[in-house]
Amino acid sequence: MDVLDKFTRKPVRAIRQAEPDHVTRAVTSAIAAVSSRPLDVRERSEILQRAASALLDERAAVTSDYVDETGFTAADASLELDRAAEIFRLSAQEALRSAGEVIPIESAPGGASRVSYTIRRPVGVVGAIAPFNAPLSTVAHKIGPALAAGNAVVLKPAAQTPLSAINLCRALLSAGLPQTYVSLLVGPGESVGQALVEDRRVRYFTFTGSTAIGLKIKQSSGIAKTHLELGGNCATIVCDDADLDRAADLIVRGGYRKAGQVCTSVQRVLVMEKAAAELEEAVALRVKNLVVGDPHDARTQVGPMISPGERVRAQSMVEQAVHAGSRLLVGGSSSLATLEPTLLTDVPLEAIVMHDEIFAPVVAMRRVADLAGAVELANGTRYGLQAGIFTKDLDRALWAAERLDVGGVMINDTSSYHADLMPYGGTKDSGFGLEGPKYAIADMSVSCTVVINRANEPEGRKGYRDSSTDGAEV
Repeated sequence: MDVLDKFTRKPVRAIRQAEPDHVTRAVTSAIAAVSSRPLDVRERSEILQRAASALLDERAAVTSDYVDETGFTAADASLELDRAAEIFRLSAQEALRSAGEVIPIESAPGGASRVSYTIRRPVGVVGAIAPFNAPLSTVAHKIGPALAAGNAVVLKPAAQTPLSAINLCRALLSAGLPQTYVSLLVGPGESVGQALVEDRRVRYFTFTGSTAIGLKIKQSSGIAKTHLELGGNCATIVCDDADLDRAADLIVRGGYRKAGQVCTSVQRVLVMEKAAAELEEAVALRVKNLVVGDPHDARTQVGPMISPGERVRAQSMVEQAVHAGSRLLVGGSSSLATLEPTLLTDVPLEAIVMHDEIFAPVVAMRRVADLAGAVELANGTRYGLQAGIFTKDLDRALWAAERLDVGGVMINDTSSYHADLMPYGGTKDSGFGLEGPKYAIADMSVSCTVVINRANEPEGRKGYRDSSTDGAEV
């Protein structure tokens, strides 16, 4: 399978594709790893720490592969490499802190002579299916916590962007991870991915991608635990008291970074009437100044989309919005590989871009009368990933945070903000479960409750009442 440079559309590497029988072999190998060679907590932590360093040591090669296969800029590549290393380090630290808890069972009827606590065990085998748009950090978010919890991983990266996943796995192996603890399978979702999801020996699936594919995984994975990080149509609210220059800077960064191909990308901007004209002008000026083109050029800020087909799909959504009555302030045209950064305003509710995910360098602005109306519009889609709100009024911000039906609310920032240590996940059709090493490790393990019944009371405890004996002396 050829891996294509997303700007020139020329092959940069040939990758051997996996077949469904490789999935069976990989899962068998993973099961043997965790049963015959369990890694103790310190060993897991040290491997992940060394892997972070090994990844950074190969910065030039890793970022070059990343730019080739994604079409994102060198700046995006460097930032995401640093994030991936940080995720491995966070996972290493959380591995040492992951523990059960003491249960106050003495307070339960009949519990006076008992002691209880929980221990955490790995689920066994984690199936990780990753997207094209964050092939370093998202893969690290899946592999790092899985290994930290003591699991083995079978990884299927996006077929368009396998090179970054290969580099991550090489870093882990060079750091001393036993080879059977990670298997990487490159191939189509309909064959390799489906075979993985249907293997009942895999006890946990972590998937990032479209809502449609997430639903298929949920339906096909039986009773295995699942984490699904799915689509979004994220809104950012701008109130009439906001710092508009700051809002404009962050909206442009959050809406056009990685050519808008980010789950939390700013897709809708809901701005109060009093601030609308000034914000539209400020955002439009910044969008016009974005440099579009070859991501290998250090001056480029917005590179190509992942494929010509995706560019055509997104451009048709822009054209539908204009036909429905939107004003096109900036952009709208395209080349074979790129879609110009596009800014729409006065976008009517019937425009597809107001309720479906566009996953492209397109931002849709709409004026609202008040904060209540903005929150209602923000909630008016089937998605609920993240939202942003700009205001100097803390009461307004907290009022909105309590009412926005999303997994995260960013105050005086856009929906696009995401720190790797925070709990990150969505509601509604944006999925369920949490990323963030601490939270993922807990989910990628199972809790076992231990209860000790002390049969013989020490001499000093004789005469204590046991609630199970209806008040009789024991």
